[in-house]
Amino acid sequence: MIFKRLRKSTKEEERKFREDLAKENIGFKDTFAMLVSAFFVLVIPSILVLVGLLLLVLFMFGII
Repeated sequence: MIFKRLRKSTKEEERKFREDLAKENIGFKDTFAMLVSAFFVLVIPSILVLVGLLLLVLFMFGII
């Protein structure tokens, strides 16, 4: 169902996207804010899930 909604972009759409991206003035502060928010949204929850799985395995084998 998801794959039905996905479609390839045309060359013209890609060209327009690149032109629009070049027109935008993305400064250092904006880039830094995007990287920090990606860290909080992606990296920290992933680490917490891995630690939780590790603790579960350790508990199952009776190490803790």
